[in-house]
Amino acid sequence: MLKLMPVLGLLVVTAARLSGTAWGQEMPAGEETRTLAFDSKEALAGWEITGDVTLDMTKGREGPSSRGSLKVGPNGMALLTLRDKDGSGRVEIWAFDDGTKPENAKAHRVGPRWGIVQGDGKVLVVGILYANYLGGWEGYTASACDGRNWFDQLCWLGVNRAPAGWHKWTIDFDAEAGIQVLHNDKDVNRTLDAGKAGLNGFRAIAIWGDAGEGNAQTVWVDDVSVTLGGPVKPIPVIEADPYDEKAMAADASIRRPVVVYTRDNAPATPRLEDLPLKQSVSQYGMTWTFAKPARVGQFINGDWYVVGPATVTAIEPKPLYGNEIPKRQLDHMDKERSVEQRVRNGFMLNPPAQMKVAYDSGVRNWFDPSLIRKLPVAMKPGDSLVSTISMAKGLVLHAQLRNKIERGVGDSSPIRTAAVLTCVGEPQPADAFRPAFCDRHSRIYLARNLKRELLPTAAATQSVPKTLDLFIRFTQRPWVGTGFFGFEEPVENMPQYGMEYGRVAGVCALLLCTDLGPEQKEPLLVNYVQIGIDLGGVVRAGHPGWTGWGGHGSGRKLPIVFAGLLLGDVELANISRSFPKVSFGEDEQTAYGNCWTGAKVVFAGHSGIDAATGVGRSRGNEWGPYEHMHPSEWKAGQNTSEAYRRTCTGGGWVAQALAVRLLHAEKVWGHDAFLDYVDRWMYEDDTAFIKVIKEATGKDYDHEWSRHGWAWQEKEAFVKEMWAKHRPALAAPTDGWKQKHDDSYYRTAIEKSQRPAGHAVARPSGP
Repeated sequence: MLKLMPVLGLLVVTAARLSGTAWGQEMPAGEETRTLAFDSKEALAGWEITGDVTLDMTKGREGPSSRGSLKVGPNGMALLTLRDKDGSGRVEIWAFDDGTKPENAKAHRVGPRWGIVQGDGKVLVVGILYANYLGGWEGYTASACDGRNWFDQLCWLGVNRAPAGWHKWTIDFDAEAGIQVLHNDKDVNRTLDAGKAGLNGFRAIAIWGDAGEGNAQTVWVDDVSVTLGGPVKPIPVIEADPYDEKAMAADASIRRPVVVYTRDNAPATPRLEDLPLKQSVSQYGMTWTFAKPARVGQFINGDWYVVGPATVTAIEPKPLYGNEIPKRQLDHMDKERSVEQRVRNGFMLNPPAQMKVAYDSGVRNWFDPSLIRKLPVAMKPGDSLVSTISMAKGLVLHAQLRNKIERGVGDSSPIRTAAVLTCVGEPQPADAFRPAFCDRHSRIYLARNLKRELLPTAAATQSVPKTLDLFIRFTQRPWVGTGFFGFEEPVENMPQYGMEYGRVAGVCALLLCTDLGPEQKEPLLVNYVQIGIDLGGVVRAGHPGWTGWGGHGSGRKLPIVFAGLLLGDVELANISRSFPKVSFGEDEQTAYGNCWTGAKVVFAGHSGIDAATGVGRSRGNEWGPYEHMHPSEWKAGQNTSEAYRRTCTGGGWVAQALAVRLLHAEKVWGHDAFLDYVDRWMYEDDTAFIKVIKEATGKDYDHEWSRHGWAWQEKEAFVKEMWAKHRPALAAPTDGWKQKHDDSYYRTAIEKSQRPAGHAVARPSGP
């Protein structure tokens, strides 16, 4: 007989005894669906029962006059072993929820659950779990765990408990596609992955009663049906770091020879017949094949161009559409889309400068199926073809500086890498930069015209990287993100989170401002200017920018300003004046104003001040300007803003601000509040202030990584050294954050945010 053990008040299956079949004979895989009805005492044959579990002949799914149901009371458990080995299959359970709730529905409590059991005791259940972050009083949660730690791996299903009544629950464990959880035949599993949960199939089903005390809930179950399948084919989890030493050693692109071209050694433009005639070209694991051999060349950063017109007839890896994508590779975003809207390894010809992409149907928010393209692709001069390789399920990639990215998990991008093929009308000299991938005017800049004399030669401190290979690799592949939140940003190309975006952008610029040799800096300089050209092209083509949103939105402005300065492009160098309504996170989140600490520059909130309207963004969560208020006045949204101020913004802005100062680019940057705010971050002693915050809000910021003066140490320890050595020596005062400035912009932003829509706005008078 199956042995059951009470553990911490919960009944846990002993995995060693999950052998032998309680049905008299094992149910063969592939047999027709069997349904278990609870209409007589014989219905319990084969079930292992513990505690308060009985048949209730007064309550059936069809009403009081119908057959009965299985009643599982508090701390009861019913388990039915189906076979000797774990395998795939489908289980349907009708469960009656009468809506009972504990008095304290926000305290941790394990309510009724039902689901499948693996041979080692791991379970996947649907049920009612209570916690202050779960909302078990209003909806259902799935849990994948060891049968003891029910809060270990959770998936909020978004299904309301109300009104009280019968609910049909289905757990479909497909041998290829993995797990689906359905409520009333609708898929509600958005995130649960069998491989990550350690689930390789099931051999039993079980129903658990409420494990709490006080106002405990009884659950009724009826019409349990089971279809068994064969062995599950789990997707192995593979973790890799494309930026580690081994990966970089194998990447020839970061060691390509780069000549320091000037007007004195400017390369000649090749004749058409001097270019190689090729059937195909390859880059970053992708191959473009032409309808017929075409003349091709490479820009200074190594990206390919083809002299057009030309037609691309094949791309490897092959773009996949609809049912061409293996079922086991579908993530929850794919499953929400119709079959004809699914795509892998997608490409876009002339991507729009909008938050719309069609590279992969796993992209959240920004995927637009109307933009899906199929081969062949006819290219004319001025066209840009952006091709991608999708992330496979089970692949975990380290991103730049911090995150790990896995398809279908959280906010992860499903795109692994991207490359750009450009069609030009004539051969280009070897020092030509690739035109921006969103720029249909195809502006082509030349490295010979870079104003390298503008680059400062600040003495590098002892922690400067021995080589620049890591940052060359960070910037080598095109940063093709036109969306936001990292939902569509290729993991092997660019940073995934805004703070890391700002950190990489800042450290690269700072390295280029040191006294390292020109030949050592040139590959990074070329890459960084190319990023600025691409970002500037996105803005020129009408992109709204990258708004302040917590840690997102940082890092885009500096590469544009930097490229504009060195290329002599006034419009790019003065990007905020040229396009005043375009959002840049660092600027939207900083402003001159009276801070409760006595400072005269403030963090303008999680969502900052909208550049286009001048309105402080609340976004319904009080996420706008707040530092003018004492912490005792802060509400939940203002506490959120302070958390982002301390952990996801200021510490990642230090290198950017120092680079702007070293370049003497304050005027073209055009937002002094950002620069003075970073001075405040580095110089204001917040020892007394964090005590006030803790006393007023209960939030403890007494950690190195959330204190003023923190400048993110991993891989860029030299940032703080550079700041200490060079910031005090610059002409700009270090106490601008203490000085009174015109704060009307900040005050007006607050006033606008508090006015009803459509109300006229008057400029406030001075203090």
